[in-house]
Amino acid sequence: MIRKIINNKIVNNIGWLVIDKFLILILQFFVGIKIANYYGGEIFGEYSYAMTIVAFSPIFLEIMNPRVIKEFYDENFNKIVSVVTTFRNILSTGIFLLTIFTYPIFKENILFYFMLILLTFDNILLTMTMGIENYFEYKLLSKNMVISNNVVKVISYILQYIGIILGYSILIIPIIRVFGSFLRFLILKIFYYKSFKEKVKFLLDKKLIEKIVKDSYYLWVSFIAFVVYTQIDKIMIGNMLGVADVGTYSIAIQLSGVLAILIGPFQNSIYPKMMDLYRKDYNNYKALYLKVNTIFTQIYFFISILSIIVVKYLFPYIYAKEYAPAILCYGILTVSVFFKANGALQTGHMTLKRITKKSFYKTLFGLVLNIILNLTLIPKYGIYGAAIATSMTQVFTIFIVDYFIKEYREQFFIQLKSFNPLNMKG
Repeated sequence: MIRKIINNKIVNNIGWLVIDKFLILILQFFVGIKIANYYGGEIFGEYSYAMTIVAFSPIFLEIMNPRVIKEFYDENFNKIVSVVTTFRNILSTGIFLLTIFTYPIFKENILFYFMLILLTFDNILLTMTMGIENYFEYKLLSKNMVISNNVVKVISYILQYIGIILGYSILIIPIIRVFGSFLRFLILKIFYYKSFKEKVKFLLDKKLIEKIVKDSYYLWVSFIAFVVYTQIDKIMIGNMLGVADVGTYSIAIQLSGVLAILIGPFQNSIYPKMMDLYRKDYNNYKALYLKVNTIFTQIYFFISILSIIVVKYLFPYIYAKEYAPAILCYGILTVSVFFKANGALQTGHMTLKRITKKSFYKTLFGLVLNIILNLTLIPKYGIYGAAIATSMTQVFTIFIVDYFIKEYREQFFIQLKSFNPLNMKG
């Protein structure tokens, strides 16, 4: 039964999403090395710091949760795509305008100010395709999205590399990002029209927006706390240690992002089938949940250990010596990635069971714990302390805390059983 559910379409969709993530991360990795080594710890650290600040913008954009949106597509898919896209465009434009007015705050560092302006403008272009991308994932048609992403990213990273070779300021990097996002927007619009014979419109529907936002509320509040506690470490490093250390820590984070490459495609491709099976047969749903979660956990146990060895060996040949502390940081952060993989399906599970309300409390607990740990560990252990704080927080919020919340105990035991490779059978 489970083998029939995990069909070729799901596997193909995961494959395309993995190809997308893999190529982008590989390009980011090699061009990122060039950026870090060419501009040095101080300037690269400033760029990383600007990226960290802009990374808080999803706090507003995720008020419409992507998984909740997918539950509305049966009504009128193009209307949903158009409303979601329009609403997120308005929010991202608001963030951009607010950033422009921060000039008095950053006028002493005009380079940093322009980085923020360009990165928040890039956000507007990215939100123009969020509705389209979400629907492609829902229909398991990620191939279209992947092709556009990869064509644009290859062009974008080649241009970034050329910009570095020609000796341009680091501002060339966000400028090229903006160009790439605009090109990607045009390509995805064409793919969407060819696939569904529909055009994304500027459309607002107050009742629909209120309904999606209401159903997304607890996931959104949890997401806010999650973004804060996953980004606050870099802000605190910048304030306590300096922007150069932000750059080094960001390299460790980028490497852990390479390790986490499979998590997003796995979540997005499995969720539609889990949603379908949940409605039909809960016992089969639970069996699928345990089986695929066990397979994924075992895969990540193996590749996490392997990656530590590979990074330790290859890092000195790739990065400048000043970034060497990122090696140990990465080793610590693999614990965080492993538990993310182990809990990859829990958000979808909570959404289906409509038990997202208490996820806010555990994420809020994670936020408070992370801040306390960072305040305690960064002064003593520097960026290693931030990595320890992140990993400890993930273990508690994604795994341990669930045991103490009645509604989440079921997913706790599924994740616990996933440590046993024998549960891959079935």
